[in-house]
Amino acid sequence: MARRSPKTPRPPKTPNVPLAAQPRTVRRGSWLVRLAGGLLLVGAFLAAGLWCYNEYVGTLAPPETVARRIPPSSTKIYDRNGTFLFEIFDPSGGKRTIVPLSRIPKSLRDATIATEDADFYSNPGVSLRGLVRAVINNLRAGEIVEGGSGITQQLVKNVIIPPDERAVQSFDRKLREAVLAFEITRRYSKDQILEWYLNEVYYGNLSYGVEAAAQTYFGKSAVDLTLAESAMLAGLVQSPSRYSPYTDPAAAKARQADVLDLMVRRGMIAAAEAEAAKAVDLAFQPPSYPITAPHFVNYVRDRLEATYGRRLIEQGGFRVVTTLDLELQRKAEKAVADGVKRLAAIDATNAALVAIEPATGEVLAMVGSADFWDDSIRGQVNVALSPRQPGSTFKPISYLAAFLKGYAPATMVLDVPSRYPDGANGPYIPQNSDGKYRGPLRAREALAQSLNPPAVKVLQFAGLADVLDLAHKLGITDLRATNRYGLSLTLGGGEVKLLDLTYVYSVFANGGVMAGSSVPPFRQTPGLRTIEPTIILEVTDPWGNVIEEHHKPRTARIVPEAETFLITDVLTDNAARAPMFGTASPLVLNGRPAAVKTGTTNDYRDFWAVGYTPQLVAGVWVGNTNNKPMRPSFSSSTAAPIWNAFMTAALAGKEAKRFAVPSTVEYANVCAISGQKPTAFCPVVREVFVKGQTPTMLCPVHRPVQDGGQTKVAYVLPPEAAGWLQAVGAGVSALQWTGVWLQLPPIAKPIVDRTEIIGTVAGDDLIRWELHLGVGKEPKEWTLLARGNGPVLNKPLTVWKPGDLRGAVTLRLSAIDRHGVVRRAQIVAEISPPV
Repeated sequence: MARRSPKTPRPPKTPNVPLAAQPRTVRRGSWLVRLAGGLLLVGAFLAAGLWCYNEYVGTLAPPETVARRIPPSSTKIYDRNGTFLFEIFDPSGGKRTIVPLSRIPKSLRDATIATEDADFYSNPGVSLRGLVRAVINNLRAGEIVEGGSGITQQLVKNVIIPPDERAVQSFDRKLREAVLAFEITRRYSKDQILEWYLNEVYYGNLSYGVEAAAQTYFGKSAVDLTLAESAMLAGLVQSPSRYSPYTDPAAAKARQADVLDLMVRRGMIAAAEAEAAKAVDLAFQPPSYPITAPHFVNYVRDRLEATYGRRLIEQGGFRVVTTLDLELQRKAEKAVADGVKRLAAIDATNAALVAIEPATGEVLAMVGSADFWDDSIRGQVNVALSPRQPGSTFKPISYLAAFLKGYAPATMVLDVPSRYPDGANGPYIPQNSDGKYRGPLRAREALAQSLNPPAVKVLQFAGLADVLDLAHKLGITDLRATNRYGLSLTLGGGEVKLLDLTYVYSVFANGGVMAGSSVPPFRQTPGLRTIEPTIILEVTDPWGNVIEEHHKPRTARIVPEAETFLITDVLTDNAARAPMFGTASPLVLNGRPAAVKTGTTNDYRDFWAVGYTPQLVAGVWVGNTNNKPMRPSFSSSTAAPIWNAFMTAALAGKEAKRFAVPSTVEYANVCAISGQKPTAFCPVVREVFVKGQTPTMLCPVHRPVQDGGQTKVAYVLPPEAAGWLQAVGAGVSALQWTGVWLQLPPIAKPIVDRTEIIGTVAGDDLIRWELHLGVGKEPKEWTLLARGNGPVLNKPLTVWKPGDLRGAVTLRLSAIDRHGVVRRAQIVAEISPPV
């Protein structure tokens, strides 16, 4: 029997000793092991991260590329027939003079840093402040909407990032910019980076770098720039076209003030220095580079930059064919220049003109001022794109809104003194330019003769909100603060652009159809047009590939053809306007039908004429760019002759087309005063109507009355005409009020305090009247405010104080006649708290 091997004895188990009871050397060794392991792990991660970073940097363009440039291609702009207009230079072809940082004044360096990268000298190449702001805004938007780039990142984008990627907002591009900016900051000093940037950045007007900009705008070297001049230049960097002192002096001045305020906030200058700089009236050098049709070309350039980005336009080598007809442009420039010379006697120094082809919406000519190079008239401001009060040229929009609600050229309107509540300003009483009133007449005559009181009544009928809505649909892009406007809007009380109003008239000329090109989504504004005047026909790249084209217009019907024709028929009626303008005015184009309207502002700051034939529409403005009033005159003798001269020259040799009469209108004989079905006592005229809307009611105005055994014809007019009838006296046989007449004019402005409620209630059959108030737009309960049993003719029915009421209220005027019939009129008003 074999012997068993003895078992190897096991070591005794180490008893569980509490940590505190363990020797100190044991505890220290344990922690050192853990620490060493942690450090090794961190080191491994850092090494991996550094390896990944270096690998990523290796895939990017060398940071040294910032010192090198690749010459780009310039973009050339042509008219519609291929005639060269202007070249948008690339950076290497633009004006540039490299200067060392020592030749750049501290004021300009500080202004640039304060505006573009406040922590430039302390950041690692990436503006952390701008980055955080951009991240927050991008997260809120759910997409890249802001870059947050500092000076070094801008330098990277302008020099290293490929041109076709610079306008693309992506996280990948931003990451590359940030990494390269960091690497450049590691390799070069901040002063070197700032020097590169200030010699690279674009300041507008073909000026690249601070030296070229100083020479272009101020005619001096950069080293001699003052604080005020430095702040102006620094402000241009963000958007040279938007803040150009040549095209928008007010925007440039406001931007300069922003820069100075930022310098104060950063502690770079004192507040007193900033205020002194703001007060300096800067003298700018006139640009000297050659350009044809400069206002139009700059408008095209702004559009291109908004679509493709400034750098791509400068470097992309595009060929841009525009809608401009250079031959018509020359005729427009001559008409404007000749007209302004003739108008020197009334202190008019400037004029503008826009011409559009109605069928396509293409801008054929644009003259933004009489002389682009004349600083005395601020000639580089494009008045065709500047909001100005249009006077009576706005009236056709109000009348069209009324025609869409049932009015017609035959509708009777009253040209009599009328009072309209206007809050704390007292009653608004519209007057005609000659101070006269003409009593009852048809809407045709009122619009053709540009009479003001009827136009206000037409707006009152159509509704202010609906007129504004129609104006926007027709192409007006201003008048957006709708609560600012009242009944004077129809007389031109709001500011619009000449280009926009001319575009509106092109819709009239095109039978209610808007033609043009689509507004890109990024430039669309809710509630405004989605089609705009076309200024670019085609954009191609250097290899001939078409990038953008608008040879075929986009169209949309804005208003029915019938109602549009009513407007055209009135505006072409030379006989209807003759009592005010004569039969041989500049509104007449010899041998050619033309629809035209003039406008004059009350203080003689603006004269307008806008008119059209089937082939061409043109708008003209005359005035002073600085808004200085002119001597008293009229648009028919200021703007209209320029319009006539251009239209005559532009249409010479072309067929004299007539406006097509649509099948949706018809003609009928009506009373020349009431516009209703004539009786044996009426003067008769032939009028045009929307088909199916010819009058069926017999004329209520001309009535036979017996006077001493003789039959005479008397006017039977609304009570509102009583004052006019009394004034004309001998010319009218009698006045009869039959039945009951009610009128409660709208209150144009919110009620704040004690207010007169104006109204009219009268008639032979009137027994009594009552004025009630209800809370809200559809009240369930009514409170009596006033009552009476006698006539009130456009005077206060009561004086009412709203007390604690706020918001919408409804006012209702009721009258009962001797037959027990109740008639009512009501309006909605707003109550605002006292300021």
